Order: sequence, then C-alpha cells, then structure tokens
Amino acid sequence: MKKIIAIALLAAFAAPSLLSAADNTRFPPIPVDKQTAKQKEFIKALTDSPRSANGGGGNITNPPFKVYLRSPEFGTYAIKMSDYLRFDTGLENRLTELAILIAARNWDNDYIWTAHFGPAVKGGLDPSVAADMAAGKRPAKMKDDEAIVYDLLTEIYRDRKVSDATFAKATGKFGEKGVMDIIGLASYYGNTAMALIVSNGTRPAGNEPKLQKLTQNFPK
Repeated sequence: MKKIIAIALLAAFAAPSLLSAADNTRFPPIPVDKQTAKQKEFIKALTDSPRSANGGGGNITNPPFKVYLRSPEFGTYAIKMSDYLRFDTGLENRLTELAILIAARNWDNDYIWTAHFGPAVKGGLDPSVAADMAAGKRPAKMKDDEAIVYDLLTEIYRDRKVSDATFAKATGKFGEKGVMDIIGLASYYGNTAMALIVSNGTRPAGNEPKLQKLTQNFPK
C-alpha cells in the first residue's frame, strides 16, 4: 500500500518518468550507435537544460523528447525555447505554471497536467485554481495577475479573439513582451501536446485533480 501511495505522489509532483509499455510502441529508443551527430547534440542540449536540474523531465526516453529526437534540429531549438519560456521570462513560477496548466486543459492533456500541477502549487498557485479548471469552472481564488493570464489565454482558446478590456489589462500588467511570452508558453505546450498525441504518450495518474472531459473547457 505504501508503495502505491509513493508512486501516486511521484506522479503528481515529479516530472514525467513513468511510462506505460504502450508508450514504447511508437518512436522506440534509438541505440547510441545508431544516433546521428545531430541527435547526440539534441540529447546533450536536453541533458544540459535547467529542466534536468529542476526535476523537469530531461529524459530522452520520455515523450515528447523521443519524438523531438526524430527531428533533432527542431528538438534542439525547441529545448532552448522551452528553457527560455520556463526559466527566463521574468514571470513568477506560479504564472508560468498556470499558463502551462491552461494549455494542458485546452488540450485535455493529462501528461502535461500531471507533470505541472505539482510545480504550480509549489510555485504558489492555490490548488483550488487548478481544481476548478479541471472541473471546467472559472477558478474562484485567482490573484489579480493570475486572472489576467487566465482571461488572455482562455479567450484565445475559446473565443479566437481577445477583448479590448483583456488586452488592456494584460499589456498594462505584463507589457507587450510579457503578453508575447505568455502566448509563447501556451503555444509551446500545444506543440508538446501534439507530440504526446502522436506518440501515444501516457503516464500513470497522480493524486492531483483529474481533468474532466468537457464539451467546453473554458466557461464564459
């Protein structure tokens, strides 16, 4: 029983590392002696990434990285972009992780959701914010800056436009650069979600609130 609980906690608060057997049926591991110079360059970039030191899932056997490995030129740039977006924008961790969770909710992606729920809470996001999103509700306990990030991204996802009021609040709080960085975060994790979809990437569910299947992920 203790072992089961430990695995559940790991799934909720660690980076993706526990994969089902089905995950290896697509994009199987490439032996070292079969890897190209570019693939080895990508693997080094992944290993050297701050994500590895921060528990960020820098394992080449994990999706989406095993998908990126098939186009290592893309993968190397993707890791650099991800490192900037996660660690160097100047946004507080709770805001960075909130943007990632919103992207996970948009894509109904349990892998990203599970991987980033723990870091979001650790970074200062009220757990009820994620729990409300998982249930398809507008979070009731968002801080003012969190609500701005939420409104900006959910209007993009749901409405395919951003209202003047939301744009004014977003640029007023984060500036034009900050707005682009928030959009970049969500966009990057859209790419991650698609790589996970094509690879059949799954991970055991943690003890975080589960993403409910909804007809509309973001309420009006």
